[in-house]
Formats: sequence, structure tokens, C-alpha cells
Amino acid sequence: MKKTIVLLSTLMFTSLSHAQTTLELFGQPLKNATRTQLRDALKKAGVQQKRENDLYWVDEYNPGDVLEGASGLSVGYVSATNRFAFAEYTFSTFMDTGLVGKVIKMVSNKYGPPSSEQGDMGLGPVNAHWNLPQGMRIEVKRGWPDTTTYLDYKDISAYQQMSAEIDKQKNAAEKQQQQSQNQAF
Repeated sequence: MKKTIVLLSTLMFTSLSHAQTTLELFGQPLKNATRTQLRDALKKAGVQQKRENDLYWVDEYNPGDVLEGASGLSVGYVSATNRFAFAEYTFSTFMDTGLVGKVIKMVSNKYGPPSSEQGDMGLGPVNAHWNLPQGMRIEVKRGWPDTTTYLDYKDISAYQQMSAEIDKQKNAAEKQQQQSQNQAF
């Protein structure tokens, strides 16, 4: 079994050898990228900002002028370090079941074939992902019956840190609300 895992791992990185293995956004490597670095890269690329605010985990952009078909771009950061956690492009569509396949092909052209792919392009949910070095991951997904497609770039450990920060803040807010409610009865 161990030989199979090593072989599959070797094949995965061999298949990516012709493709880009460093996860980038607008030329900026994403591993350990700061909020300032990514904001600068997005600005230089001409991406329209909707909201850039350090009080939020996520900045919002309109990428329509730089990526055909994209209707939204969200970029999230770990609050404690201001380091990149995730970026998600949204490709909004109505009943275009082929869109997810087009996005998968676009990503495959740059990063090689996906590490795994599940679902039927014509009907139902679809998920494809690429496991890249340094704990980075790309995912293309579509739910169902909504055919909106999402393209996610993640630093897996930073994304977990950001999620833990969000959960901690949510739990603290719920506890505070519960304490204020306790005084009412």
C-alpha cells in the first residue's frame, strides 16, 4: 500500500512538472502573501475593489474586466497575521452546465490535470481539486441545481486559522448576547 501511495504522489508531481506548481494570483505567489502585497497586485492588474477593509477577514472585488465570466472575487486573510488564506472567484450563470468544465479546463491548462475530479458535468454537483506543494490547493466546484461555479485558491493551514478566528469571534458574540439576554428574565 505504501508503494502505491508514493507512486501516485510521484505521478501527481510528475504530471505537474510541465505546469505551474506555485500558486499565484496576478503574479503574486500566494503562500505567505500579505494583505498589502495582494492588494497591490490586484490594483496593478486593474481589478475593481468593492470593499477593502482591515476590519473584515475578506476583501471583495469585481474581476469582470480581468477574468472573462467572473462576477466576483473574494480574498480572505488570517486576521492575526494579515496573511493570505483563500481567494474565491464566482462565475454566476443560469443553467449553463458546461461552465464548470470550462473552468476546470482553464485551471488544468495552467496547473495540469486535477488531483481528483467527481461528478457529472451535465447534471448534479461537480468538484475538482489540485493539491499543490506547500499545503496549497485549488478547487473548482459547482452545486446543484444552481450552476454557479466557484474557483477557490487556498492555503490550507492559513484557511484553518482564519476559520478558527471566525468561529472564536462568533462564539464570543453568542456568549455576550446570551449574557445580556439572561438579565432580561
